[in-house]
Amino acid sequence: MKLNMIKWRLMLTTLPAPLFMLCLKLGLFYGLQFEGLVKFSEIGIVVTGGIFLLGFMLAGVVSDYKESEKLPAELACAIETIDDIVTLAYEVKLNFDVKDLRARLSSVTDSMVQYFERKQGEDVVFKKINSITGIAQVMEVANAGGIISRMTAEQNNLRRLFTRVTVIKRTNFLSTGYALLEVMAAAIFALLLIAKFDNLFACSIVVAFITQIFVYMIRLIRDIDQPFEYSVTGITRASDVDLFPLLEYQRRCQERLV
Repeated sequence: MKLNMIKWRLMLTTLPAPLFMLCLKLGLFYGLQFEGLVKFSEIGIVVTGGIFLLGFMLAGVVSDYKESEKLPAELACAIETIDDIVTLAYEVKLNFDVKDLRARLSSVTDSMVQYFERKQGEDVVFKKINSITGIAQVMEVANAGGIISRMTAEQNNLRRLFTRVTVIKRTNFLSTGYALLEVMAAAIFALLLIAKFDNLFACSIVVAFITQIFVYMIRLIRDIDQPFEYSVTGITRASDVDLFPLLEYQRRCQERLV
């Protein structure tokens, strides 16, 4: 039930836009007896141009979104690989406190989850990633040998992945494209208000439908363009990337500390 509501939330919250446009159109028709200046068929090329631009923007943000879907899993894999390295070194009887090192890794995971939940900044996460160097130093003292170079490589991979997350979170896809899309949508809405239709029923259907499609798609594109905008209230958007790989590793890591 909850998933269904998430799926329909964007559609339902867009409904006021077509209702508002329909009220404007009917107000012009009944209040001012304004039937229109141009035929709807004459503005078809403008509507087609708007649809083409919607498709262009959607294709651009979807490509970034597909990359974003992989990042939580790759972050979890990188941290768990470091955890496995620590476990391997401990099992070959190296002398260090394995629970302490696992607790440090757990704090790295916790900081990432809290970052996505918007409870702390990215600077804290980078400090936690840098703290993995301390884990490598402990293992170096314990004479872990070639394991250290592998751990350093995974630390660099973890830093690279999280940096990519921050770039996606802080930037938008082609802001000039958004500007053109918004101007195009405004022009289409204005033309719908002055368009002439053969009958009022067709007018109501077309105006409401086109308005719903354009407003919905613009909002959807903006949502997809920000796949890591998790709400502090806990309300999930349909376009938010699922964090379950990172959350499941966090649970496994906490179980190992017991």
